[in-house]
Amino acid sequence: MRNLILPSLLLLVAMFNLTLVVAGLERWIIVELGGSVRDASLFFSTEMIAYIVFAPLWGLLSDRTGKRRLLIGAGFVASGILYALLARATSVHGLWAIRFLQGTFAVLGWSTVMALMLDHSGEKNRGRNMGLMGGALIFGVSLGAPIGGVLSSAFGVRAPLWTASALFLVIGVLALFLEDPLRDRQPRGIRQVLATVAQQPRLLLPYAFHFVDRYTVGFFIVLFPLYLGTLGVDDPALRGRYLAAFLLPFALLQYPSGRLADRFGPYRPLVLGSLAYGLVLCLVGISGLFALWPVMLALGVMASVMFPPAIALTGALSEPGTRGSAMGGFNLAGSLGFAVGPLVGAWAMERAGYGVAFALGGSLEVAAALIAFVVLWRWRRRDGSRAWGSA
Repeated sequence: MRNLILPSLLLLVAMFNLTLVVAGLERWIIVELGGSVRDASLFFSTEMIAYIVFAPLWGLLSDRTGKRRLLIGAGFVASGILYALLARATSVHGLWAIRFLQGTFAVLGWSTVMALMLDHSGEKNRGRNMGLMGGALIFGVSLGAPIGGVLSSAFGVRAPLWTASALFLVIGVLALFLEDPLRDRQPRGIRQVLATVAQQPRLLLPYAFHFVDRYTVGFFIVLFPLYLGTLGVDDPALRGRYLAAFLLPFALLQYPSGRLADRFGPYRPLVLGSLAYGLVLCLVGISGLFALWPVMLALGVMASVMFPPAIALTGALSEPGTRGSAMGGFNLAGSLGFAVGPLVGAWAMERAGYGVAFALGGSLEVAAALIAFVVLWRWRRRDGSRAWGSA
């Protein structure tokens, strides 16, 4: 179980650190450092740019060297040191360079952990293991913001930064206890790795789904609190309960959804889950406060069905020595979607209102599911029933 529990713990802490600084961010950058609202928004955008640029490069390096454990440790330790530098900042000058480097090394750590978990997964348990991974990711993201708020209130707005620094250093050391199945493999040439990945164009299917999924999450994070405001929900606690109605089933059902993918193959739950998720998402912008409760619950349930089969499919369609690169491409697609989502969502809301904005996001998810169905039907005609079963 060490091959599953320890990597999942590392992912949970890494994602926890990602949102830990959210609550005190505005006061830290605007009040203490004298920055602007734009500076505060750039703090997260800069990290996302680092993810987009370096996720595939680090994946290629981990495949090239086979030293996943050492790269994970180096990424987390370096990120911890850079968080300490952020905590000591006295102005916004130079902040973005440090933040970019911190994001660069953070994605080295958590993206390589995801590749390592794929290395330890086989055809019979890949969905289950990816469900465990998904649960760790979602719980980490969900816990970070509220705990960061408590730390900011009790110990000051820099406390979450120092906490993230310490936690990254701890998991960087814990990474040394990971079991690396590729550690004794002969290094592969970069061209050889790229050629192997290029020979599997079907990886574009889970990449496309992950892009659309993260796109919807990106605009949801921006638009949903604003939409609640138009419905008269100003109480932060009530807003938190609406988000909890979505996040709790989303996190808790990751593991059962992974088991579902093991039993029926990744394609069915991926396509059907995405179709249902898109249809429910279309209802968010036209739902009142009472109807929004079952809509949010349903949205969380459907969202939980999509991630484990998408990442399991990425592992199934890649070879053991190229899963770092495959995972880098997967995370690149997700980061791009997350970056684009808020921009398109805000644009649609300003021009046509919340109903159209949420319907646009949901329709994109539905379109992805329908296109995938057609693609899979063609694969089935070419390959037989295997296209709808295991990858």
